[in-house]
Amino acid sequence: MARTTGWRAGAIRRATRGRFAAIAMAASVTLALGWIDPAARAQQGQEQTAKTPTFEVSDFGVVPRPAVVMAILEQEAVQQELKLTDAQKKEFRSAIQKQRQELRRRMTEARKQGGGAEKAQAALADVYKDAARAIRKVFQPEQWERLGQIQLQAQGPLAFTRPNNGPFRALTDANEPLAERLKLSDEQKRRIEKIANQGHAEIEKAASFPIPLDPRDRPTPEAIKKYVESPEFRAAYDRASKAGREAWAPVMARIEEVLTESQRAEYHKMRGAPFDATRLVDYDPQERGRFEAFQVSRALGIGGQGGGGQQADPDFKTKVDRPAYASGPSHPRVLFDEAHYNFHTSTGRYRPFAELLKSDGYTIIPNKDKFTRDVLGKGEILVIANALGAEFMGADGAANPAFTDAECDAVRDWVKEGGSLLLITDHAPMGSAAQCLAKRFGVNLSTGAVGDPKNSDGGETFLVFSRQNHLLGDHPITRGRNDSERLNKVQTFTGTSLRGPEGSTPILKLSDSAVDHDFADGEGKETSAAGRTQGIAFAFGKGRVVVMGEAAELSAQVAGGEKFGMNAPGIDNRQMALNIMHWLSGLLEPREGERKKAG
Repeated sequence: MARTTGWRAGAIRRATRGRFAAIAMAASVTLALGWIDPAARAQQGQEQTAKTPTFEVSDFGVVPRPAVVMAILEQEAVQQELKLTDAQKKEFRSAIQKQRQELRRRMTEARKQGGGAEKAQAALADVYKDAARAIRKVFQPEQWERLGQIQLQAQGPLAFTRPNNGPFRALTDANEPLAERLKLSDEQKRRIEKIANQGHAEIEKAASFPIPLDPRDRPTPEAIKKYVESPEFRAAYDRASKAGREAWAPVMARIEEVLTESQRAEYHKMRGAPFDATRLVDYDPQERGRFEAFQVSRALGIGGQGGGGQQADPDFKTKVDRPAYASGPSHPRVLFDEAHYNFHTSTGRYRPFAELLKSDGYTIIPNKDKFTRDVLGKGEILVIANALGAEFMGADGAANPAFTDAECDAVRDWVKEGGSLLLITDHAPMGSAAQCLAKRFGVNLSTGAVGDPKNSDGGETFLVFSRQNHLLGDHPITRGRNDSERLNKVQTFTGTSLRGPEGSTPILKLSDSAVDHDFADGEGKETSAAGRTQGIAFAFGKGRVVVMGEAAELSAQVAGGEKFGMNAPGIDNRQMALNIMHWLSGLLEPREGERKKAG
């Protein structure tokens, strides 16, 4: 899993109703426009822990929001307000899907042809303009006008200060920027920007309340969960919501004082009839508690900033009591890929995994270089975790091939000659990004996410593989060297399915009730995942390969006040991580001619 935890199951359910495409698009536009700044959030979190932490109610209608057209069009409340027909909804989703496909094609083409940022920017502008024209054709003029009114109301003072979004404007603004529509003078823009910035801070302050938990005590997930479920939290939340909404009026009044009488009348006309912006939501109502726990964790500086709040668990035990390579000259070198926009790195979300391997006697070598024969020769085992085709998981290019053809060939040849590969992928867009490399080894990756309501715990995509449900495969990795290393129960946390080549052994078998949710068509198409797996192992030439379809299972992370990965209670994921590496290094089932000695 990459990005969210407990509420990911809710996101998957929404995706199967055709919402994934627009949500992903909105996320990519948000990142591109800088509305989400991971570095700023990290600094904010550090500053927050230095004083009394506060919870900010960031709901629509409580604080000003960008209200990206692509996102609010997917809101049920907006569709009802616009009286969209089923045919319009289908046509809208189809237009979005075509736009995403064309954008991927153009970006892939641009990468091959070169031309720099200027050419890429021009290509983006063309794609977005074409998509905007196609989308607007779906709606009646009065529907599009009402959409613009809803957007203005949800943005509040933010509507006056929105920048020119370049090629993204077509899919972020229902109409031209407000400053241009009202023909504001430079002096008006300057005065309004100052008022809006000050007012935004006032609204955020009004919509916040102190959290009575001390971050220095590192509250447990259970303590955070208990707090957000308490009547005290709900009462404070409701008071802050009311205060935030009430704080809008004086800010908007000060802004309107800067407008001329005709501009003020025109602005009121643009806003149209009142729309209750609190009907807009950006999380599954069924997962509200988990989302709020995530917000509390982030405010306390526990849940991490950026990347969906996932953070390595500082309390996870990485010490191995009896290291496999404690003494002697044999300390297998693990080349850890960090050259392909990896969501998980040895010093980031996969730090517990890397520290666990170090304690077991492995040498960790972070790799920042593209794969070549010489680069790969620096290690015996290559670990690739959630490589991406673009820097951000929400970016349109994230699903593009993460590796060049030359790199894929180099890795394939290196393994064939005796190297060992641990390839870890995940739900969309990671599956698509890793396909080019997986195919070199005869591995098929799905491009969405896999669920199984009959064999899961905590949501249909939190899959369970155990001796009891007969979904753990028979392999040295699941058997270990002795009973203490035997795997009995493993859990994954929303990933993709895969199918291995002939002769491969499934480690984590999917049942007949497992289902792949494919987002490629924007409709959340479902197909049976029976006979597929989330983990395989096989020999390849003189080398070995393990492919895992989910990344969090080998992490130890905290997000939203919850633990997931090797640190989750009652599962054997920690031992599975060690067993995988023992097999790749030849300690388990030694290869012919190998002499691997346990410490």
